[in-house]
Amino acid sequence: MKAPRLKTVEWNGMPISKPGMYSRLSLTRYHSPGLCIGPSVSSGGLRRIAGLSPAHFYCTWTENPNRIERKDTPALIFGRAAHMLFLGELYFSKLFCVQPDEYISNSGEVKDWTYRANYCKEWRNDMHRTGRAVLKTEDYANLVGMAGTLSKHPIIHGTNGNDGALNGMIERSLIWHDKASGLWCKARPDAIPTDSGDFVDLKTTTSVMWLDLQRTIYEFGYHQQAAFVRMAAREVLGFNHITFTLVFVEKEAPWCVRIVSLKDADLDRGEKQNRAALDTVARCLKADAWPGPGGDREDAIPIELPAWAQERIDDRLEHGLS
Repeated sequence: MKAPRLKTVEWNGMPISKPGMYSRLSLTRYHSPGLCIGPSVSSGGLRRIAGLSPAHFYCTWTENPNRIERKDTPALIFGRAAHMLFLGELYFSKLFCVQPDEYISNSGEVKDWTYRANYCKEWRNDMHRTGRAVLKTEDYANLVGMAGTLSKHPIIHGTNGNDGALNGMIERSLIWHDKASGLWCKARPDAIPTDSGDFVDLKTTTSVMWLDLQRTIYEFGYHQQAAFVRMAAREVLGFNHITFTLVFVEKEAPWCVRIVSLKDADLDRGEKQNRAALDTVARCLKADAWPGPGGDREDAIPIELPAWAQERIDDRLEHGLS
């Protein structure tokens, strides 16, 4: 199945007022306030509402003038580097650098790299000033190992090296207006397929064991993220039905790979979560109120120990706490 509308709109630097698939829109600008002519949301924000609360969403939302900027953690840097390296995005070397293992002190000694030393701190500051995130040597070694196992996987490599699962249009942003909530929505799939309706997303993980992946998909809301891409594909590209595949690769040796496809029933659940979250944002905007998990109840809510804890305590009491 080929999408009927694969026209790309080159972003002109102005707030977006028309739905479409946009190119030349950097990841930084994609996550910046004022991207669209009205308030905009992405999957990450909707997942914070579904998993936490409107208050958790609003405190870091780009449209909040008093937002708290989320810290750029080593895990986030590693994930960004993996996506850029594996998906063939441009300018990897301009956005990332590898931290040296050693440095030469003022006395001429070769010493282990440490940010307690002024030379090392100045080097890191210089890298940040040029917009480059710093990767540790072991992180880069793991990226190389991950790339190696991914390239050997038959689904990733494809039949001739050009039709693998991760091939497609990259660095494209899907923007549309959700009429029901009045919000602008934005999605940025890893790769947009040009000859099928199968979207593929790359995920780094600590384990590709089956039960671990099930827990990971639930805890990170990957089914909800996939459902948001499905909404984007329907609204912007004209796809009536898509499938969604997750490519998991372990972040440490032996860098095992496991590729799974999400079931339609779970995509449907994710879309219901997205709809509920969009409606929640719209209500909160109108009321100018962003409640936390406890809401604004004026009375205390009774709470009890979980069933497993009650059983354990009662059993130990019955047997003399032995």
